[in-house]
Amino acid sequence: MEYYVSVGLVAIAAVLSCFIGLPMLKIIQLSGYKARGVVAWWKGSGYDVIIRYAALMLFGFISTIVFVGCFSTFEYVRYCAVALYDILAVVFIVSAGKSGSNSAKFTGRVIRLLIVDLIITLALGAGVAVACYYSAYCQTLVAALAMFAPFVALAANAITTPFEKLNNKKYVKRARAKLKEKSPIVIGITGSYGKTTAKNILKAMLAQQYTVATTPSSFNTPMGVCKTVNNDLGDERYFIVEMGARYKGDIKELCSIAQPKYGIITAVGDMHIETLGSRAGVANVKFELGENLPQDGLLVLNGYNADCAALKDRNAACRVVSVGDQASVGYENLKISGDGTTFDLIIDGQKYPVTVALLGAHIAELVCVCAALAAECGITAEQIVAATTALRPVEHRLQLIPSADPSVAVIDDAYNSNPVGAKNALDVLACFDGKKIIITPGFVELGSIEKECNIQLGGQIAEVCDYAYLIGTRAKDIKKGAIAAGMNDGAICEFSSRDEAVEALKEISGEKAVLFENDLPDNIK
Repeated sequence: MEYYVSVGLVAIAAVLSCFIGLPMLKIIQLSGYKARGVVAWWKGSGYDVIIRYAALMLFGFISTIVFVGCFSTFEYVRYCAVALYDILAVVFIVSAGKSGSNSAKFTGRVIRLLIVDLIITLALGAGVAVACYYSAYCQTLVAALAMFAPFVALAANAITTPFEKLNNKKYVKRARAKLKEKSPIVIGITGSYGKTTAKNILKAMLAQQYTVATTPSSFNTPMGVCKTVNNDLGDERYFIVEMGARYKGDIKELCSIAQPKYGIITAVGDMHIETLGSRAGVANVKFELGENLPQDGLLVLNGYNADCAALKDRNAACRVVSVGDQASVGYENLKISGDGTTFDLIIDGQKYPVTVALLGAHIAELVCVCAALAAECGITAEQIVAATTALRPVEHRLQLIPSADPSVAVIDDAYNSNPVGAKNALDVLACFDGKKIIITPGFVELGSIEKECNIQLGGQIAEVCDYAYLIGTRAKDIKKGAIAAGMNDGAICEFSSRDEAVEALKEISGEKAVLFENDLPDNIK
């Protein structure tokens, strides 16, 4: 009987160890189920997660071995020693739950991943249970399950990935069949930034004459596109697909599913240099859109972005146009204020005054690329202007948040950040009255240039802001740049979380404008 109770406790320990690995499942999910993304997160966090699992294992080892050593003659030592680890595991899981670090989205794939993870962990637990039959001291091996948790999660992901690829093929097949049946004109939009905003701008323009469907929110992955097509696509004339890319071949894969006729590249910047290697690597993956459009298609480039404009010299499969100062579509007389962005939109030599409720210098550029493509689709200049004037801010992208206190202006640019976008956001912040405060964790996924870009961000912050509230591990680099640019050390505060920074805002009295720049996903520290 004693043996079976011991086995039961080891089984419970194995199940708890599986749940200890839940934060790892979340990181795997956020990394696109790619092991290299998880390893990059480990490195970026200074292997903090491995250290925490190792600490739990060490504490479990010490606790169980001391317990067994002191009470080896006690009749129920076999029960109590393993039960002690079970208690430690529960404490670990509860603390992780309170911090929100184990809140993976339980999609079908994650549930299947969790089941395989549990099977592997139970198998390891079975080995421990057999060892415990021969020696009570082998109960210390139960603690090793904690250390194995992150690696078991990766192993489970490796085992399930081939099945998931096969499973995804059926959704891709359904999506392709439906697109062929409905035959919408598909437009692909990619770029280092501005994709979602451009998608909404273009939709508003095309909606002046046609029915338009889009991928919702930031659904810009193959499965996100397939889900939209299979569940939501109707008989719309146009279908606008936002296309994200973190690895070489991502845009090509999306094009193979959606089969776009037209395309827009909003910008080429430093986003995802960590996974694409260099800005040239970013340009290459973005231009996969131009390489996969049909011969009678059209690719529109943002000529105001130098690296994007340079793509015009490459060999595309279709016709390529660029917007800019010497092009048929461009802008001039740009003015930015807290009320929005004003400029003259130029279409075929004609000037059209435009005031749009969106904030930032990049808005004029995005309006231009969308206007060029909308004109290709038969939308008149007057309709383009009407649609632009009626635009409303996109959530978390330089969005002015209403405040109960009229003396406080809140600018939400928390979706993500890049060097160009952050500079635009700071230019917008400079237009507001009162004390100017930025809350930011800085830039991520910029590879070898990340440190230098964060130092430069600090310098730009010093030019605009009265206070800098910096979050996370990149704060020291931003602070270094800010101090070098002349910002007072006392005006720079470091916090471990955004909630702490928001709470500290209460200490600043009087009129103020607050910019939230970037909000890190949970797979980045």
